[in-house]
Amino acid sequence: MIGKILTSPTIYNITQTTQAQVGIETGLKAVGRPGFILLDGNIDSNTKKYSATKEFLYQLTCLVASIAVIVPVFKKNSFAIAKKLFKDEQILKAFKNSDEFNAFYKANSKDNRVPKLREIYVNKGLNVFSDEELQEHIHLAKGIIETTSIAGSILGLSIVAPMLSRPLIRPALKKLGLDKPQTDKKDEPAKLNVEA
Repeated sequence: MIGKILTSPTIYNITQTTQAQVGIETGLKAVGRPGFILLDGNIDSNTKKYSATKEFLYQLTCLVASIAVIVPVFKKNSFAIAKKLFKDEQILKAFKNSDEFNAFYKANSKDNRVPKLREIYVNKGLNVFSDEELQEHIHLAKGIIETTSIAGSILGLSIVAPMLSRPLIRPALKKLGLDKPQTDKKDEPAKLNVEA
């Protein structure tokens, strides 16, 4: 049953974009990391609650930041950026933006994309190329979109999320009454576990 789910065309299509992969990974981290913290028997309950809640809020911030950075900024502007860098590429002249290209990509099967792209080139008065060259144009456009999504993920997860999390997580933890981890033994320095 699990094999059928993992190999289904729906799951395959969902995981074909960087945005989906980052979202799935961050969602799993938002559930998994706090879950493992809560299952750890070597941590006192107050520290568990604090750490698990802080990790959940951080991963949630990461998810929001990656979606907010990837979708509106990088994905939407990927073709505009590429048009400045690759001025002579026909594929960038054939589509207005990445959404239009993605619609073309999803609407046509792998075997049908090259003939459909040739038709678009002819209708727009662009140069017509061999099948191999048209296939390379399709790969270039898909690569541009995914590369900018990866750049957005990196920026979102390594720069934007930490910047957002600092001012958001502390007040949230205070509201929940978990502003700092409380140990059962107050004013005693922590002892180093030399057996670990």
